[in-house]
Amino acid sequence: MITILLAAVLPVLFLSTVASASYFLVVLPRRWRLPYEQSLELLDSDDRDELERADRLLGQAVNAGPRGRALDRIRFAQAYARAMLGRYEPARYGAAATVLDELIATEGRTEHTAYLELWLHARLDNHDRVTDLYAEHTALLNARPQSRRIAAISHLQLAVGHWRRRETDGALHHFDRVRELGELTERIPPEVNDLQLVKGVQAVFDGRTDEARDAFGEAHKRAADRELSTAEAALGTLVCDWADGDPHDLGERLDRLTRQMEERPPDDPTTGLLRTGIALLRLLALLREWLLRPALSGAPWPPDFEEFERRVAALREADPELGDAALVEGLIRYYFALSQPEREQALDVLDGGTRLAKGIMLPEVLDLMERERALGGEGDAVSRYLALVGEFLQDPDRSSEDRAQYRRLQAKFTRFGDPGDLDDGAVPQQRAPLDDFRRRSEALRRRIELIVYPRLRDLAEDDPARLALHALLEELEAASKVYADGAEVLHGAERKLITSTGEILLPEETDDQDRA
Repeated sequence: MITILLAAVLPVLFLSTVASASYFLVVLPRRWRLPYEQSLELLDSDDRDELERADRLLGQAVNAGPRGRALDRIRFAQAYARAMLGRYEPARYGAAATVLDELIATEGRTEHTAYLELWLHARLDNHDRVTDLYAEHTALLNARPQSRRIAAISHLQLAVGHWRRRETDGALHHFDRVRELGELTERIPPEVNDLQLVKGVQAVFDGRTDEARDAFGEAHKRAADRELSTAEAALGTLVCDWADGDPHDLGERLDRLTRQMEERPPDDPTTGLLRTGIALLRLLALLREWLLRPALSGAPWPPDFEEFERRVAALREADPELGDAALVEGLIRYYFALSQPEREQALDVLDGGTRLAKGIMLPEVLDLMERERALGGEGDAVSRYLALVGEFLQDPDRSSEDRAQYRRLQAKFTRFGDPGDLDDGAVPQQRAPLDDFRRRSEALRRRIELIVYPRLRDLAEDDPARLALHALLEELEAASKVYADGAEVLHGAERKLITSTGEILLPEETDDQDRA
């Protein structure tokens, strides 16, 4: 009985086992393998419809319940299909990244998943993530040469972004990584080597000297490492040291830079600008050396002026159309002029500087030149003075004592000048209403100031002559305010002012010489 039972049951069990094995080993795999294999045939296509069909087939394969490595292969193919569809519908890039992240979370990164992840993040413009992925998984990605190019593209994108935001350090970092990758180096702008210099210059203008010095130091190191000229960086460092540096030391450094410029090719577009800047600083460094000399040590000696002229000539040679050489030379000659001809020579130098292409535009200098040309020399001052004295002699309101004083002044000054046809804005001679006397006094004050300017311009602010004239002008103003109390007060103030002006133009020793 048992034998009969076993004979009946064992075939059933065997058939059941075979059926189960066939189901799990043949039927179920066939349910996902068939759409998976069909999808693989479509993935090589660039046709959108075929890629859409491949994505649907891979979805069916996933739903068929594959397990283990089979499931991983299907999910990778699904991520790839959606990545390819992203070329037609960018949102698919995100969907592909989601599938790939799930796959990497369970399986870990492989050579294939790492490259696809890098490619997807590049398409999603996640350039920071691309550069991080390449740095972290270089060993896996180096098997695909194209991965280096993808990383280089992302570094270039990040470098450009930093450059547009004027973030020099960040831009230089990413440009350096591109050079290290050896891909797309021809896309690096040649101006990149100047970024640290630009940063330093901007910091100088903003008053951040320490930051500028660091930037120029980095620029010097980068140039030296690449065997490029370090003159620009050295000049920037010198500018940072200019305010507190020793002028003699600055001059020696500028001399070395001058010699370095002589070794550069003349067709280099930056050579001319550098030569001009260095020549200008050498000229100013000499003036700073003069300023450090002891007080009351006198004017510079002839050898000093010879060196000064050599440096002025060097600046003119570097840029003939730059007015700075004429500006410095003209002002120095004007300051140290010992006579009116020397002063005229200085004004001629300044005037020549205004006619250059990059000429003198400082309002203070232009005003100085205009005043000097309008006032003329001391001879013109005496002529103006005689014209003023003559007008007061013709004033019918003057007393006989005032006229006698004015006649003595006229006789004293006639041999030194001639008013001629000089039009100097005469003081009104007719009797005027009391309201007009303030304007009369103001006009007289302006004329006196113009007459004595050639004498007083070089005097110190606390010089007795300046103080005396200022006091008399104040007295004149006060007298004009109280004119209603009597004309003698105003006339007396005017007489004192005219007499004092004559004493400034011809000091007392002239009277002693006349008596002798």
